[in-house]
Amino acid sequence: MKISIVTPSYNQAAHLDQTIRSVLLAADGCGAELEYVLVDGGSTDGSRKIIDAHSSRFAWWCSEKDAGQYDAINKGFSKTTGEIMGWLNSSDLYFPWTLSTVREIFETFPEVQWITALRKFCVQEDGSFEGMQKMPGFAGRCYYAGMHGGPKNSDFIQQETVFWRRGLWEKIGSRIPDRCKYAADFHLWGEFFKLAPVYGLDAPLAGFRFHGDSRSTADRYMGEVNALLEDWKKTRAKKHISRGFCTIMRHWEDGKSSWTIKRHGGEEFIWITKILEQKVTEFLWGLCSLFYLMLKPLLFTVRIFLWPFRKKAPWRY
Repeated sequence: MKISIVTPSYNQAAHLDQTIRSVLLAADGCGAELEYVLVDGGSTDGSRKIIDAHSSRFAWWCSEKDAGQYDAINKGFSKTTGEIMGWLNSSDLYFPWTLSTVREIFETFPEVQWITALRKFCVQEDGSFEGMQKMPGFAGRCYYAGMHGGPKNSDFIQQETVFWRRGLWEKIGSRIPDRCKYAADFHLWGEFFKLAPVYGLDAPLAGFRFHGDSRSTADRYMGEVNALLEDWKKTRAKKHISRGFCTIMRHWEDGKSSWTIKRHGGEEFIWITKILEQKVTEFLWGLCSLFYLMLKPLLFTVRIFLWPFRKKAPWRY
């Protein structure tokens, strides 16, 4: 099995070497052939020296002006032939087990067309640990309703943990849609959901690095996400999407470990938005408090009524 990874980069010399090394480390001994492509947008910050140092490990690379991140990614993928595909931005990181786990999943389950991690892992700008969040799963209908990224819920699918089969890529036109400048990955997942459910893997697969550039584009990213969600709502895109979500977990039985798939239905009940969940919780607490306040005078009245009939215990003289 060949795995094609594309890294787009522009003036990310501070993090690029760590990113490249993380990919190469994950490829060593993973049991699959790595086809690694790097597309640099003509950086002027010393990135070229880093690229030259690793050039022998790239299947193809370039350093030239392009039309932005997603144009670079499309250019990179057009040079690949691997059965499994994914991209890693030039500040993020793979783990040593990432590609071996991806290979094992796709070889074990032919029905799986694309996967993402349910353990969202983040690192700080210096590469130190930032945090990890557990996700229960991602459902297509909930995605189109904005419950996996958007004003209702900020739990996005983590881009650097997404891998897919080339057959799925070819069905959506073999390129990332051109509509968005910042949220094209969000648009791409929407196109994938039209064809197949995503399988959530209960394991961390990559680390997202928080840094100045990623923070500065957050508002523009959300603006494009909201526009996509509004269009999908108007066209009722989710009505053709199957219900439920799928997860892949590793189990240990009798000293042997194996991956198993679980399918869950009724995601409308499972995926209550955070805002609604908070409001329901507050309402129930308020109701309980009100009931308790109403109950206190009732209990006091009952005690007053029963006061003349009370009997002292024999030991109280």
